[in-house]
Amino acid sequence: MNVGTVFTLSGAEAAGLDPEILDVWRAAFGDAEDAEEWRSSVWDRHRSRAGFRLVTARDGERMLGFAWGHTGERGQYWSDFISREVGRGVDDWIGGHFEFVELAVMPDARGRGIGRRLHDALLADLPHERALLSTSARSDDPAVRLYSSRGWVTLATYGEDRQVMGRVLA
Repeated sequence: MNVGTVFTLSGAEAAGLDPEILDVWRAAFGDAEDAEEWRSSVWDRHRSRAGFRLVTARDGERMLGFAWGHTGERGQYWSDFISREVGRGVDDWIGGHFEFVELAVMPDARGRGIGRRLHDALLADLPHERALLSTSARSDDPAVRLYSSRGWVTLATYGEDRQVMGRVLA
């Protein structure tokens, strides 16, 4: 499969892509039964944040994957949650960071470097000094392997099987 261009879009430019994004989301994560709830509680909320950017990979008209993130600040749900959960392990990283929120690739398109390309495009030329994300704490998880191979390090663990990873960008 030949993967076409990876596109980078702002929040306004991403408007109207939610049906395609949701299709990839469901194929990759298997949740989001209520499309309207997902749209308002996940997609629109993140898309409206400062510094939002979305990258997509396509093969012709078909979306193969996406990644998105935005500027993270104290007072936002995830930043405050992580600060409460792990405290000192991430406090110096929170506020003004790039929050790497999602990365998903269609199951039949995995293993072709699409996730790596999406990851790198999402982080390219950001003005932020650091980035944060949350993922599984299992070292055999494909996402953890991808992030570790791209320079992310574990800052703290929380819950039964979660970790916060950070990466210096500048």
